[in-house]
Amino acid sequence: MRFVTFAHAGTARLGVHITEDEILDLTGISGGDPAFASMLALIDSGATALKQARAWVDSADSAYIVRLDEVGLLAPIPRPRKNVFCVGLNYVSHVEMNARALGLPIEIPEIPLFFDKPVTAVVGPGAPIILDPRLTAQLDYEVELAIVIGRGGSWISETDAPDHIFGYTLANDVSARDLQFRTSQFLYGKGQDSYCPIGPAITTPDEVRDLSEVTVELLVNGEVRQQESAGNMLFSPASAISRLSQGITLEPGDIITLGTPGGCGYQLTPTAFLRHGDIVECRATGIGHLANPVTAI
Repeated sequence: MRFVTFAHAGTARLGVHITEDEILDLTGISGGDPAFASMLALIDSGATALKQARAWVDSADSAYIVRLDEVGLLAPIPRPRKNVFCVGLNYVSHVEMNARALGLPIEIPEIPLFFDKPVTAVVGPGAPIILDPRLTAQLDYEVELAIVIGRGGSWISETDAPDHIFGYTLANDVSARDLQFRTSQFLYGKGQDSYCPIGPAITTPDEVRDLSEVTVELLVNGEVRQQESAGNMLFSPASAISRLSQGITLEPGDIITLGTPGGCGYQLTPTAFLRHGDIVECRATGIGHLANPVTAI
């Protein structure tokens, strides 16, 4: 199933795709059941709520079906409970191109590099990525597959980790390179408002069985800038969960982005940073298509 959060009559509602262009309003069809009030409520409610959602999808009451082009999609979790966790340098292609761009030796990481983004960085499909010239002249993109935690825990084994995944989504790890590279810390250069577009849906793991069959790609104004199999990640989703949970308790609804392949704007010759009016599209096979415009202020 592919779950979405959408805006209707000024409120955020939970929905699920029944076709590519239609969604079932789970908040409406539930008759006020709190388990279907939001994405976080659904995640918290566990297997029982998922089973009920599946039953409603199978029956598909037409009174609660809405077309995607008639509503506005929001980030699947518009306001996460905690900062978004991120994995850096998780593709060999990115490690190699990063080293060349910065004049550094190529060093393949032996353990995941973790950082985070504030919840205020999260925006949804179609929302503008803010280009503030007071802050940056080197606004950049990074397409990333992301996982959403369903069942929490700490010291989760890599074997058990897949059972803790609620689903997969897309993220764009927007980065101001001139801010990012002036210190050894990533937060300020990657944590500005609007620097974490997420969406359009959360796809359950039963529909994403083999990451080697998932291609992640990013386009700017229709031009492909990044493209690689998600199976090439150095640290798999299970590995990232296991490592991160060693001493940090993961909770339902936590989001972990899983790194980007090579092809970022600062890695190209000549460099190609984002400009006002650009349209940035993130795609992943079977997971969705996340598009955001770049807007200067």
